[in-house]
Amino acid sequence: MTTEPVQETTAEPIPDAGGRGGKRRLAVAVLSLVAAILVAELAMWLSDQPRFARAHSFPPQFMLVGNPDSDGWIRHVNKPSESIRFVYESDPRDYFGPGHTVTHTTNSLGFRGGEFPLGESRGGHIEPLGERNRDVLRIVFLGDSVTFGEGVHDVDTFVERIAERLGSSLNLKVELYNFGVGGHNASDALWTWQHYARHLDPDLVVYTFVLNDAEQRLFRLDPASDQPVRIPRSIELRQARWSGPPEGWWSGSRLARLAWKSWAAGQLNSATLEYYRELNASYSADWTRCKGELQALQQIDPTLAVVVFPMLYDLAAHPFRPVHLEVANVCESVEVIDLWEPLAQRAGGDTRGLWVHPSDTHPNEIAHAVAARAIADRLQTLLRNPPMALFSVR
Repeated sequence: MTTEPVQETTAEPIPDAGGRGGKRRLAVAVLSLVAAILVAELAMWLSDQPRFARAHSFPPQFMLVGNPDSDGWIRHVNKPSESIRFVYESDPRDYFGPGHTVTHTTNSLGFRGGEFPLGESRGGHIEPLGERNRDVLRIVFLGDSVTFGEGVHDVDTFVERIAERLGSSLNLKVELYNFGVGGHNASDALWTWQHYARHLDPDLVVYTFVLNDAEQRLFRLDPASDQPVRIPRSIELRQARWSGPPEGWWSGSRLARLAWKSWAAGQLNSATLEYYRELNASYSADWTRCKGELQALQQIDPTLAVVVFPMLYDLAAHPFRPVHLEVANVCESVEVIDLWEPLAQRAGGDTRGLWVHPSDTHPNEIAHAVAARAIADRLQTLLRNPPMALFSVR
């Protein structure tokens, strides 16, 4: 019997259904992700998101006064007899005027509001005009752009609102004069008192302190050109970088812009916190200088009240509370009115709701109204109650 040889057969490979299906699922997932990104990009393009708020217009706002000091610093006030008009890109509270504008009116001396009973002689000396009426309560306010009321209408500054509240509550004629100037620091406040405000012979002086009052002055001679230039704050450079759209080849993507906006906001918040903490730290040369100027302001006659206006930054957490306490400690010989609590209560966790505009963190008309109420209520107490009475209320 013969045996047939056994033939070896090669098995056909079994198709890898699992591998092929996995690749298919991966491809579908990738295509779905790409489609979702494209849909999101299209939706954001159609709705013009994300938006980056543009700063308001910057018309000429200041006038230099006098000669530079030995270090080249020059004093400044607002431009005199001007209607300084800011134009914003939008009007989120329906508050601005036509074309999203706010107009800041200055008098012939360069301060906000109507004419003061002061004149300037040919020699540049400031002199009072007319006799001082002793039956009128006269208060002067010193400070920076917050006191000036940058971003709000003339009638809505807290100085104007206080005049109205005090006049009605005390049944007395009240004259309030706003010597606030954007960019002024504590040194400028002392200079403004000595050069201008003291000639009004006021019954009370109110100085509004803001954390940036420890900064250096605003204008200085440029050594290269020997021309006065505005000295930018380091935080302003960061604000300009992190408040606008990104740069680079990827900036055309709306999703990339959204990611940048979120990241940049965090960077700016951290930088802001660090900047003002360092500026007002006990070891800071700027704070040491500022502290000396606050002490000098307390030596003026008549009585001084210091209003501490908080930075409109995370009022709920109040990260700058130690600075407020330090200011109160330095100003222990005068009345200190801290506005953090009333402003934090009004903000209710939404500090941005007190900004003039998403691009302008100055206090808006809501914040000014809150400040006016808190300041006026405290001044009424001082004016009415001996031995701290500041004026004989009839």
